[in-house]
Amino acid sequence: MNSLDLTVSLVVMRLIAGIIIALVHGLALSGAAVWLGDKGPLYDGRLKLHFQHVDLLGLGSLMLTGFGWGLPVAIDKEQLHLGSRRLGSLGLILIPLIGSLALLLTAVLILLLAGPLLTSLEFTSGVAAAASVRLTARLCVWMALFSLIPFPPLAGNHFLKALGIHLPHQLETFGGWLLVLASVFGITQMLLSPAYNLIAPLLLGADAAY
Repeated sequence: MNSLDLTVSLVVMRLIAGIIIALVHGLALSGAAVWLGDKGPLYDGRLKLHFQHVDLLGLGSLMLTGFGWGLPVAIDKEQLHLGSRRLGSLGLILIPLIGSLALLLTAVLILLLAGPLLTSLEFTSGVAAAASVRLTARLCVWMALFSLIPFPPLAGNHFLKALGIHLPHQLETFGGWLLVLASVFGITQMLLSPAYNLIAPLLLGADAAY
């Protein structure tokens, strides 16, 4: 995945993929938090399928570099429980993992559309639609891994909070720009490639190639 080898079609496909990823990931994180007892995301409107899950800097980063993020989901670990068992910090670890699993499942499911799109649409449209689906599937896997990096504004920042490490709120914006720079210079892809090369072929087969 050459992050900056950009064409108009690639940017548009990343835009579509980025919106899908932000919606799926945001809903999964919010749903997991509410399921485990924190009603905050429900009151914040994060269980609705709308653009509130989209972070503009994160979406722009994905369009430019292939790596991005959605709007962070606030989670109160004191509210997290499973049955009568209080989860606390363990819940802050489980919820980001659930979000990433949702993206991996989305990658598998959305890739199933590639074949039908090729056969049911006019040739040029079918090829373009199938290419967009395959790109979205690959980006779902990349973002499932990327989101687990313990750095704001990524979901993995909850891992730090589980350890009692609370970074300044302002770092969510500042940290976002650092992630953009890391992705522009290929650092993000270099760090995540070993995990991607291990997981993506198992889920996407030959379509894992980038």
